[in-house]
Amino acid sequence: MAVAALVCAPVALAVFNKSTLGGPLTVSTSTLAGAGEVNATQSSCRVNKGVEIGVTWSATNSSYATSYTVERATASNGPYTSVASVEISKRSYTDSSGSLAYSTTYYYRVSAVYRSWGTASTVDSVKTLSKNCLSS
Repeated sequence: MAVAALVCAPVALAVFNKSTLGGPLTVSTSTLAGAGEVNATQSSCRVNKGVEIGVTWSATNSSYATSYTVERATASNGPYTSVASVEISKRSYTDSSGSLAYSTTYYYRVSAVYRSWGTASTVDSVKTLSKNCLSS
C-alpha cells in the first residue's frame, strides 16, 4: 500500500560566490528535490530465514543531491530510523537487517541529501510474510 503524501517540502539551497578581484557577491538558489516514487517489496522468502526487503526509487531531479538516505518505520507517521546511506548513482537498497520481523508492516521513505540537508520522498509500505512464507 503506497502512501502518496509528500513527507517533507523541498529544501531551498543558496550558493554564494565572490570573485577573486573583490567584485560583487553572486547568489544563486536551487531546490533540493526529494527522491521520486518509492517501492518496497519483500525480496524473497526462504522458510525460517531472515527477512529481506527491496526498496527502489526514482532519481531526484536535483543536481545538488550527493546521496540518498533510506529510512524505515513501523508506523506511517514514524518515527523513521535511517537504515542506509546510498550513493547518488544508485536507485535501490536491500534491507536485510536482523531486526526485521515476520508478519510485520514496514514503511520506507528515501531522502535526497546534500551536506546536512535532506528532503524525503513519498512513503511505501510492505507487509512481510510469515516464517513459513505465507501471507498472514
